[in-house]
Amino acid sequence: MEWEIIRVLYREMTYRRLKANPQLSSNWEKFSKAFKRGGNLKRALISQSLLYSLFGLILFPAVYYTKDPGGSTVIYASYCIIPLLMTLYGTAVTAQYAVSLGLFEPLLSLPIAVGGRYLSFLLLSTEVPAVLFLLAPSVALALKLGPLKGLLGFAWAITGAMLGHTLGLLIYDRFGRVSPGRFSSIKTALKALGILVLMSLFYGLNYFQRYVINHYEGLKGVFQRHSVVYPFSVSTVEKPLLSIGLLIAYGLVIGTVYVLTIRRLWARISEGTATGGRKTTGRISLHSPPLALALKDFKVASRNTSLLTGLLMPIVVVIPPLAGAISSGSASALLGFVLAVGWTSAISIDAVLKVDGRAFEVLRALPLELKTFLRGKIITMATIPVVSGTLTTAVLSLKTRGALKVLPLVILLPVATSGTALAVFYWKTGEVSLPQTTWKKMLATLAVNGLIVGITGGLWYLRWFLAVPFLLTVDAFLLWYLSR
Repeated sequence: MEWEIIRVLYREMTYRRLKANPQLSSNWEKFSKAFKRGGNLKRALISQSLLYSLFGLILFPAVYYTKDPGGSTVIYASYCIIPLLMTLYGTAVTAQYAVSLGLFEPLLSLPIAVGGRYLSFLLLSTEVPAVLFLLAPSVALALKLGPLKGLLGFAWAITGAMLGHTLGLLIYDRFGRVSPGRFSSIKTALKALGILVLMSLFYGLNYFQRYVINHYEGLKGVFQRHSVVYPFSVSTVEKPLLSIGLLIAYGLVIGTVYVLTIRRLWARISEGTATGGRKTTGRISLHSPPLALALKDFKVASRNTSLLTGLLMPIVVVIPPLAGAISSGSASALLGFVLAVGWTSAISIDAVLKVDGRAFEVLRALPLELKTFLRGKIITMATIPVVSGTLTTAVLSLKTRGALKVLPLVILLPVATSGTALAVFYWKTGEVSLPQTTWKKMLATLAVNGLIVGITGGLWYLRWFLAVPFLLTVDAFLLWYLSR
């Protein structure tokens, strides 16, 4: 019975999420196909489990091929922070989103004392597969130290996931109410920070893994001295009795907090996620229409985690080339950084097209010309790559000689790639609309932008300043074309 309720809630959440996408809701055939694929909970669990299990194979060698058995446990213990962070952030964010959709309103009139468990089970159904990220490392631990220690290691991964889930429910219970008060901007900033941390997790994991492998002998003493605290407690798998005792203690504490939180959670759900706040007054915008549209896009995205993730993706994409440019300081590394910054403008096209969502019909009712609409979208797409690229260029200039000469390209190339994406998607379109994201348009965008990026790179190698007039010409042509 409970599984059926969770399955229905998951289908309803998927339905409402897809319905809010105008590109799908306007096409019943595409919508039904997407809903058939995404609304099946068992299918989602199987696909996510396979995906996480495959990704976990990346962590297998570091645990298995470490010569010192104590080093293997330290490395494995450092990995156990991953399920905790993923379930913590996933629970804290998705709980608010699920309740805001009104999924639980039909249950509020029923005599249910602990209905909050349905929210918890719904979230766990999408987060439990994250534990399988440590399946391969735990197998490596079992092959290296014995089956019992491998099982204990995987049990600690499950414990970390439940700890993160419980903490996420506590965060929602205490801070789940959204209000337009003075601290709403702070909440948005914290949400953005959490998104960046989560997206950067796998980049940081790569460097953290290298550090742990190279310094595990010194870290082993730290882990042993703080073996009561998770994830340091995972290193106790070398002492099975101590590890089992700590697992039982953690289980009792987490279980108690979880049950108490679940009992309070139903009251939070019945309150909803939006409440009245202090009075706000409307203001007439003094900005130009394209800039006002871009500001509107960022305000909408700041209230939607998925859209915010799409717009912030450029900040994450520039991390590897930035690290390479800082470490090497070579001209080729600088060029890789510049091209990465420019390319990220085009990949945000999907998020930019989804910003308006269900309010797009209101936007169409306004006396808004297509050229004004497209200029606003260029600003939305290029702002974050340009700002992040400019800031990272300033960082590069502190160590790398000649870094400032890439600054014009950091500003001009994102405008060129974002303008190209909009020109392709709005080809032969005479009015404000939301074009469908087809593979043909994506392929054409990638091809044209690849040509622009390739020519920019070639001119850079000939004489770096030759790339500037080329990009100025491309930007001027695209702005003229989109403003016709």
